[in-house]
Amino acid sequence: MIKFKEILFLKNLKRVGKATIYKTYWDVLNESKDFNDLILKIEKTSKFSKEDIDKAIQNASDLYDYVNNDEEIHVITVFDDNYPEKLMVMENKRPLILYVKGNVDALTKPNISVIGTRKPSEISQNFEKELVENIAKTDRVVVSGLALGCDKIAHQTTVDAGKITIAVLPSGVNVIKPVANKKLAENILKNNGCLVSEYDPDAKVFRGNYVERDAIVAAFCDATFVVECGVKSGTMHTVNAAIDYGRQIYCYSPDEISFDGNEFILVNNENAVAVNDIEEFCNDLKNLTINENNNSIQQTLI
Repeated sequence: MIKFKEILFLKNLKRVGKATIYKTYWDVLNESKDFNDLILKIEKTSKFSKEDIDKAIQNASDLYDYVNNDEEIHVITVFDDNYPEKLMVMENKRPLILYVKGNVDALTKPNISVIGTRKPSEISQNFEKELVENIAKTDRVVVSGLALGCDKIAHQTTVDAGKITIAVLPSGVNVIKPVANKKLAENILKNNGCLVSEYDPDAKVFRGNYVERDAIVAAFCDATFVVECGVKSGTMHTVNAAIDYGRQIYCYSPDEISFDGNEFILVNNENAVAVNDIEEFCNDLKNLTINENNNSIQQTLI
């Protein structure tokens, strides 16, 4: 948790958020020797009043102590060696801090996100359960967002198989929304998985958090599998980010029915792969790797 307290201090200054830290304060943060050195450098800018600085110091210190005293929460900052390398593709939008509850080592394993609508059709539900059961037999961790519908099926099916799954949250790791998934979150932890968030542990959900969370899922995952979605659904946030980050996209494409969001993705993205044969998909998945030189996906299709 290198520079954890320093980052908290900057985030608690008036009108300073992640974007401002990267744009305006990154060099001073990177070059500061310690917490006190950073404070001295900020004081010299004379942009903030003494009251603003003192309040930021207090708030940062309080949260720092709170997190340090919670043995269930692990902190990874962008300066730490175990910060997920794949998130670097987000550049100045990458999280400064990751709060992790559960098995931190799960973040280092090959993975795939399984996402989709909160109200999947019966055919999609059945397909997704079989899909995730087969993914669970591989060495890939299933990642999703702990929402209702497709997210819940992805996590629950993995838990039922006794395998690792990661939930990336739009809230703090101590705040499970929807409340109906609280038991599922507990079972994720019991099965050696983890909950991950860039937000303070007790942070509530705000509308913009979902888009930021979806971008993290897209960058963090080796590939994204869309079970079912609409053209204007929130799932598209993850899909668009995954495309921008060079990640492989898979879409369920059943013979019996057409989902407008899935079809839109397949028609408009030449690298998106239509899937209705789970065995063939799992064979393809074995050949999926990330090019370490440019953080993009390389795949040999069967």
